[in-house]
Amino acid sequence: MNYSLLLEKIKKYEKEYVVKTIGFSHFNRKILAVEIIKNEHFSTAILIAGIHARENITCDLLCKMLDLKLFDEIKDFNISLILMANPDGVELSNFGLLSAPERARENLLKINGGSFDFSLWKANGRGVDLNNNFDANFGKNVHSLTFSSSGYVGEFAESEPETVALKNYTLKKNPFITISYHSKGEEIYYNFFQNGRRLERDDLIAKRFKKSTGYKIKNVESSSSGGYKDYCVQKLKIPALTIEVGSDDLTHPIGVKNLDEIFLCNNSIAKDLSFAYNIFEKYKI
Repeated sequence: MNYSLLLEKIKKYEKEYVVKTIGFSHFNRKILAVEIIKNEHFSTAILIAGIHARENITCDLLCKMLDLKLFDEIKDFNISLILMANPDGVELSNFGLLSAPERARENLLKINGGSFDFSLWKANGRGVDLNNNFDANFGKNVHSLTFSSSGYVGEFAESEPETVALKNYTLKKNPFITISYHSKGEEIYYNFFQNGRRLERDDLIAKRFKKSTGYKIKNVESSSSGGYKDYCVQKLKIPALTIEVGSDDLTHPIGVKNLDEIFLCNNSIAKDLSFAYNIFEKYKI
């Protein structure tokens, strides 16, 4: 998936759903949300793709879910899909330096170690890893001390326009669950130091997704910080899952030739979200 293709898709989705611009990237590209509104008073499930640039197969995955109308059967809650959370990074991964404004190219080339190959780029257009930039144990696990293709947390929490857009939109929607799609490894992460009934609730939901996807659950809370999932669990106290799609045998960036097999593992999303909603309502924490 690339940004131009996304905009073509959006033209179609605008005819069927509500499409909103929730913010702009560092290079001023739109960050778009597709909203499936069942009732304006209902709770919302938020699904996010493409927060890591090279993992843009997740953008294709959410679009395929929309194209096949997987959410039409849902009756009790709304769904918001942020189809490409990091458009600048996705364009760098797809097209390299020419996708960035001329003023930024020299610095990006330096950040990328002088290589013109940006296919494995994960960060945004400034060299900040968006999934380390949220205010959730920010900076605890630092993988890079300066701007980088991956792992740099940023100068401070939510320093990036993309992160701010995601945070503000999430706060506005007050979701009952968030699902953040990444690649690869076929793993599910949901732990971030929650305990008691919250852990019990979230464990039930994660096990449902484990059963439907065939993915394994892995606890990475000791090595995670600043992630979108981390923020939702810690600050909003809601269930939040990171789902790593695609076999670990695949190489980054995963191509669309692998989309069908990834989709088959994730095509129970509507039933899984409905299960999560019922669990969330049952626990009422």
